[in-house]
Amino acid sequence: MRPVYTPPRHKPFFKRWISLQALSATVPGAIVQQFHDWPTEWGPTRLGFEKRLGSLYGQFAVGVLIEDGVKAIHPEDTHYRRLGDGPFFKRTAHVITGTVTARSLDGSRTVAWSLPANAYGSWAIATLWSPREFRNGESIAEWGTAGMGVTAGVNLAKEFWPDIRSIFHKKK
Repeated sequence: MRPVYTPPRHKPFFKRWISLQALSATVPGAIVQQFHDWPTEWGPTRLGFEKRLGSLYGQFAVGVLIEDGVKAIHPEDTHYRRLGDGPFFKRTAHVITGTVTARSLDGSRTVAWSLPANAYGSWAIATLWSPREFRNGESIAEWGTAGMGVTAGVNLAKEFWPDIRSIFHKKK
C-alpha cells in the first residue's frame, strides 16, 4: 500500500500575483516583445511597453487563477522534482514526463491538467485585449503550446543547471 501523499503548501494565488515569479514571468517577456516591437499595433514607445507588460501580467494573473482552480477540482502537485543523475536521455524523458504529469493525492502520477489549462486558457483570455489578428484558435494553439514549451524549458534548466554550474565551480 502506498503512503498517502500530502501536497506541499504553496503560496495563495493573491501572494503569487505579487512575487518574484510574477516579475520573472512578465518583465523579460515584455522587454523581448518591446525589442521586437511585437505586437506592432502597440508601437515601440513607452506606452507600448506598458501595454506589453500589462498584457503579460494580466495573462500571468489569469493563468494563476485557472491553474489553482483546476487544482481545486483535480488535486495535483505540479512541482518539478529533479532526477539529478543518470544518462542524458533518461533525464530528458523525466523532464518531459514531469511537465505533462503530476503527483496525485495517493502519490501516483496523473495528467497535469492545471498546466495546459493555464497555458492555453490564459492565452485564450489574453486574446480579448490583444490585437484583433491574435483572436483566433490558431493563435491560442500556437501560444498555448509555446507556454507549455516554456514550462518544459524551465524544468529542463532545473534538471541540468546544477550539473552545468558544477563544471565551472569546481572545488579546489
